[in-house]
Amino acid sequence: MKWYYVLFLVFFIVISALFIYKAITPQNYNSNGIYFEYPGTWAELTPNQSNTSNSSSNSNVVAVGDPNSADTGNIIVLVQKINKSGTLEEIIGASKADLKEDWGATMLSDNIITVDGIQAHDIVYVTDSESNKKERMVIFDKNDIVYCIILGGSASAFDGQKNNFDMIVNSFRVTE
Repeated sequence: MKWYYVLFLVFFIVISALFIYKAITPQNYNSNGIYFEYPGTWAELTPNQSNTSNSSSNSNVVAVGDPNSADTGNIIVLVQKINKSGTLEEIIGASKADLKEDWGATMLSDNIITVDGIQAHDIVYVTDSESNKKERMVIFDKNDIVYCIILGGSASAFDGQKNNFDMIVNSFRVTE
């Protein structure tokens, strides 16, 4: 075997190993008073990539997702922080009503989970057939701030992201 074939093979193995390492090693977001892990192949998204350039973006802290699918809405996670006004149950009720009115959302489930040691609502819903989105909204309050983690994308891509979404929710911490 010629020496340059061996060199090419070694180069190929090293590049493949680096790609696999990046794919399986999560990245950390640790800023704006929150911390969470997300998949190594994902990135922080710009407002244009995450489709958050509307008026509600004032409460947006960060959006992460697969940059190759963000433009089509396949895989996006958005974290919001809002000063608490009213009870958490009132805020959740208003959020559900807004989702139904603005997006024609149908609620699929509303479970109680624990995020950062706090009870949180874990709500899964689908939007109208035109936008064809399935999303998971995790809402909890800590220190008079309401945290909302919206995980979702196209209905066809949503279920395949369960492990990635669970990684984000399970690692989420308030740091301030």
